Amino acid sequence: MFEYNIFTIEGHQTLTSEMAFVLSELDRQYFPTPWDLESWTHLFFGHDRLLIALKVDKEVIGFCLFDKSAADSFAHLLKILINPEYRNKGLSKKLLRAALINLETAGCSQFFLEVEEDNHAAQKLYSSAGFQIIHRKKDFYGTNRSALIMIKANKSHS
Repeated sequence: MFEYNIFTIEGHQTLTSEMAFVLSELDRQYFPTPWDLESWTHLFFGHDRLLIALKVDKEVIGFCLFDKSAADSFAHLLKILINPEYRNKGLSKKLLRAALINLETAGCSQFFLEVEEDNHAAQKLYSSAGFQIIHRKKDFYGTNRSALIMIKANKSHS
């Protein structure tokens, strides 16, 4: 086994351009619909975001990113990614759990996400965290690439 470290980044002052570059490179290499570097660089400006990142040694190997609105008590999962070399080790589940705990502590009680209909591994991850499918959105990710909309609400708010 290997040692890893999970850490949290909140607010625009803590997301450095170096970290933005690292995240954009992971996104570009391993995500089917990556954002450009400019999007990553401006990620925290004007938005309340939560980024939970995962490091092995000094290398970022994954992250979980939410847009949050504590005032409205909801959070939207924007991306979750693990470097393929480290997949199937339960790390996505640990990242998602750490993010949900952080968000719940910040006052969020409702969560939603979009997941590509063909991404069965991600759907299994989200279902295991308590998310449920509520809607199918045709061509969300492009022609013939539909999304499933999933939600999770704490028991006190369901």
